[in-house]
Amino acid sequence: MTERERLLKVLKGEAPDRVPWFADLGHWLRAESGEQWDLFNINNCTDEMIGLHKEVKAGWYIEVGALHDEYYTGGVERERITTGGVAVEKFKTPLGEVSMERRWNPLSFSWDISKLMVENSGDLKILLYAIENRGFTPKHERWETIEKIGGDVGLGFPSIGYTGLGSLISYYMGIQNTIYAIYGEAPDLINRYIDTYNKKHLELVDLYCQSPAPHIFFTDNLSSDIQSPDIFRTYSFNHYKMIAAKLHKAGKTASTHIDGMLNGILEIIAETGIDVADACTPSPTGDLTPREMREQAGSNMVLMGGISPNMWLPSTAEKDFVSHVREWLDLRKISNRLVQSAGDQVPPGTELKRIKLVYDLVEEYGRY
Repeated sequence: MTERERLLKVLKGEAPDRVPWFADLGHWLRAESGEQWDLFNINNCTDEMIGLHKEVKAGWYIEVGALHDEYYTGGVERERITTGGVAVEKFKTPLGEVSMERRWNPLSFSWDISKLMVENSGDLKILLYAIENRGFTPKHERWETIEKIGGDVGLGFPSIGYTGLGSLISYYMGIQNTIYAIYGEAPDLINRYIDTYNKKHLELVDLYCQSPAPHIFFTDNLSSDIQSPDIFRTYSFNHYKMIAAKLHKAGKTASTHIDGMLNGILEIIAETGIDVADACTPSPTGDLTPREMREQAGSNMVLMGGISPNMWLPSTAEKDFVSHVREWLDLRKISNRLVQSAGDQVPPGTELKRIKLVYDLVEEYGRY
């Protein structure tokens, strides 16, 4: 069986011959190049990326692009410009302008936020106006390109981006500003923004329900020490349920990208009906062991991830890496709703031979 065939079986609730192995190698490959990458046009849907996945014998799935374009009405303009080592995203509206600034970090090969787009309630009102005037154009024909490039190497997960609360905490407003606004400075405005954003987001979900893609991906970069269970239930729980219900009615499945602390929130995500918890990061970086994750998620949610970032690096002995991976693979004895992947990504500095080793481990220890 191919990794694609194995994953499709898992998504259907069936047992493949062994646990599928899917890698998130985008950041690693970009860091290997040593060059600044284009923040506003990240795309793993390339022949080079497919070649890498073939070399390490891993499935390919993430950052394959979107099946839609955005447009704005009401006098709203969105600009994304990179000049040297500075990337600026800006909304121009009749109410004023808001902008985010990110600076290139050559040590981590990433773009650090140096200025948040929303720093006060005035900024949030401008961003809200822009979101109110956002629309979507379907680009379902892009699926043909994704399938052509990916072939049987994997299964592309086209993305519908953040939900309302996630867009604030993980992108526009930051953790501190969002929490302060929720609990004191602007709770009504926060509620209005999240409600508006999520209504637009469901319009996007409806477009994807009509697409040929069988599995849809979205990300809030959830972490229970930031988006606590109480906050998640208040602002995101019902929205997640609606995403799952709409996609299921259309015969599709959905994954949400977590990549943070899971204790207390993983079981709530499972309640929403979302099919896949992506980028599950176990201890020591995360706060749960693989078995604890399975206990909290129940037997029906697919757990995708399983390798703590520090375990990839040369500072971790190979025998410890092997034991770590085997602990994840042992979850197959409890439920076949399991995918071996990175948690969250394979980090820069990882040796290629260690990435290749995962295939040998799933072949030896991941059989049903």
